[in-house]
Amino acid sequence: MKRTNSILILLLASSFAHADGPLVAKPITGTALLKPPADIAAKAGSNFTIAKAAPSLDIVVIDNLPDKGKQTLWSTWGDGCVHSNGKYYTSIGDHMGVDSTSHLYEYDPQTKKLTLIVDVLRDLKIPAGIYGHGKVHSGIHEAADGSIYFSTYWGKHREVDAHFGKSFEGSVVLRYDPKSKKLEDLGAIVPRQGLPASHFDAERGLLYFYAVYKSDLCVYDVNKRQRLFLGGGDIIAGSRAMMRDAKGRLYFTGKDDVLHYYDPATNALAATKVGLPESQGAKSKGDTLRAAISRPTKKGLIYGMTASGQVFEFNPGAGGAASSGPAAAPAVRDLGPNFGTGGYTAAMAISPDDRFLYFVPGAHGSSGSVGSPVVQIEIATGKRKVLAFLSQPLKDKLGYYTGGTYNLQIDANGESLYMTFNGQSAESAAKKAIGFGLPSVMVLHIPASER
Repeated sequence: MKRTNSILILLLASSFAHADGPLVAKPITGTALLKPPADIAAKAGSNFTIAKAAPSLDIVVIDNLPDKGKQTLWSTWGDGCVHSNGKYYTSIGDHMGVDSTSHLYEYDPQTKKLTLIVDVLRDLKIPAGIYGHGKVHSGIHEAADGSIYFSTYWGKHREVDAHFGKSFEGSVVLRYDPKSKKLEDLGAIVPRQGLPASHFDAERGLLYFYAVYKSDLCVYDVNKRQRLFLGGGDIIAGSRAMMRDAKGRLYFTGKDDVLHYYDPATNALAATKVGLPESQGAKSKGDTLRAAISRPTKKGLIYGMTASGQVFEFNPGAGGAASSGPAAAPAVRDLGPNFGTGGYTAAMAISPDDRFLYFVPGAHGSSGSVGSPVVQIEIATGKRKVLAFLSQPLKDKLGYYTGGTYNLQIDANGESLYMTFNGQSAESAAKKAIGFGLPSVMVLHIPASER
């Protein structure tokens, strides 16, 4: 397999801060975070309660980004990582084509500072005038040695075909070491394809991607530094999320509306006989997998959501940790819409004790229309509770409009949710609410009585 642009760069920490240095989070506190929008009942119904104790919020609006012209749309598209070092890593991109770039940031909850640590355009030394890497659409993943893996993606997708060639071979996989501050370009592991979604099995060192536009599943071994598998484009549907069981099998939606999986033991694909919950009136791809927890529970169960917002529980069955016997079959249990009648949701997390699921509905710019609720589901009872309505307090106190998030992580103690939001100024949203252009990093601290 050909590797392209393989380089090793030593990152000097001081040279990768913004011109005016790291950004510092601002605190938001008070019961205003618990106040629902006036029209919430009409939009979301009554199938939820509101927390009694108000959380606190730390927020950094990334407002020192360069304006690169009318095509610039700074935005975030992939999930982040709460690292074992206690810091949070997240990404944004300018959404451009030629001369585009993406950023990797490190947020330190102790100092509450957000620092730019990687600028892809600059750090990969991409020449001017070259089509580049305007997004990070994959997740950010910590390996067993503490290093971080993620992949780039293109911004202006209608331009990409014309630029494939020696200077641009598609998405590249990057490895960053927080200790040494070294960035390594592992190359375009699937040449002339983009890598918009990922999953990581740290135990086995397997990094999974969807490779579009062929929709193949790509399996990359970070220890051997080689691609183990590429295929399945003829059966894969959705191409945006995956989920993994305790045996390391990776599940995804098939075009035949049932779950398929990759088995690392055989290095091959196979099919189950179960599908995900259907949603009435769902649009195209509405019943495909869109979000899932990053690991199975201690009982071997997996929780996820469809693109139309149906929450479900998946028991992998045969051979899984939760099977009742060797003949147990995979099974899916419908847990209902995530919020109201179901909101498009791209990221979710599970508490370390497996008691709660967390998410923010309305990923693609529509979160603010329902108040940007941070929702908790108690798994045992199915009860939905809103921990905070973020939209109005941030509008009032910071002039910031929340668009939505593709990024939600929880810390090792289950006390804080880390999120990177798309957004815009409240002034511009009053003219046209698109929910993009001005990203922010938020940390919601959950009161002990609410978790």
